[in-house]
Amino acid sequence: MESGSTAASEEARSLRECELYVQKHNIQALLKDSIVQLCTARPERPMAFLREYFERLEK
Repeated sequence: MESGSTAASEEARSLRECELYVQKHNIQALLKDSIVQLCTARPERPMAFLREYFERLEK
């Protein structure tokens, strides 16, 4: 069984890895821009709008 400090340090390491991943792939800026586009367009079907938005980014 893991001790509390071992579990906490594993959680901190996992969180740091996640932060690095988000930074490496510029996820925060991508999500911010997608929300700005969503709020500007205000589509009737926001999920479809976001799906199409991200599909366009992949091309």
